[in-house]
Amino acid sequence: MAEPALLRARDLAYAVSGRSLVEGIAFAAEPGTVQIVVGPNGAGKSTLLRLLSGELRPSRGTVTYEGETLAEIPPWRLAAIRAVMPQAVRLAFPFTAAEVARIGLDGIGSGLDRRARDAILAESLGRADVTHLADRAYPTLSGGEQARVQFARVLCQLAAGRSVAERQVLFLDEPTASLDLRHQTALLDAAVSLAGRGAAVVAILHDLNLAAAYGDVLLVMEGGRIVARGSPEAVMQDDLVARVFGVPWRVGEVPRSRQPFLLPQRGVAAKSQD
Repeated sequence: MAEPALLRARDLAYAVSGRSLVEGIAFAAEPGTVQIVVGPNGAGKSTLLRLLSGELRPSRGTVTYEGETLAEIPPWRLAAIRAVMPQAVRLAFPFTAAEVARIGLDGIGSGLDRRARDAILAESLGRADVTHLADRAYPTLSGGEQARVQFARVLCQLAAGRSVAERQVLFLDEPTASLDLRHQTALLDAAVSLAGRGAAVVAILHDLNLAAAYGDVLLVMEGGRIVARGSPEAVMQDDLVARVFGVPWRVGEVPRSRQPFLLPQRGVAAKSQD
């Protein structure tokens, strides 16, 4: 019998006050893959991630981790199986950056002593390039610095969780939105590295060029549904970009890697309104 997908959703739907935000979603995440969800504002991307991670309960359909429904998985084990980096996290208390990152270690893992947890924290702060911010109060950090601290937190959570669960999922909701170019690349490189160690990575990105560069699979959402799914070169076509995103940009291709890319055009929005 084939091994069940690490994460699977069937006929997933979510509605609020009679308004459908997500409808008819089928999804599977396999270890070692990076799947990137793209789409315009209001397409249902963040809602989908919240359903897959267990933050929201679906109006219809099921989400399972290795064959178990979310409701069957105790919170402590779910925390070891999956980690979530949301778009933004605001904290009113003056925790330091290190204390925020260490939250990823709280109550997670088995057989990890203080020295092992300190080593995980130090490594995670380093990979997120926030070691020098460890003693700074989290609320005083810039948006980009806070995002990197949150990435250190999920790295801590995954590292500690590996002592309980070998197969894990990492959810990233617009993780590069407030980062400069160097840190965008570093974060996505780290996500790919985690996939190389067997994690399933599911990320939302607005930058289609980054999505094409880092995604094994692209999922395009529109109106709460997945309207296209496949490799970047198969999905990123001129007609789809024009229809879903509303811009008539041309998709190019890097000759050696066949990686698609888009070049912005000035005045496109103004011309489309004439």
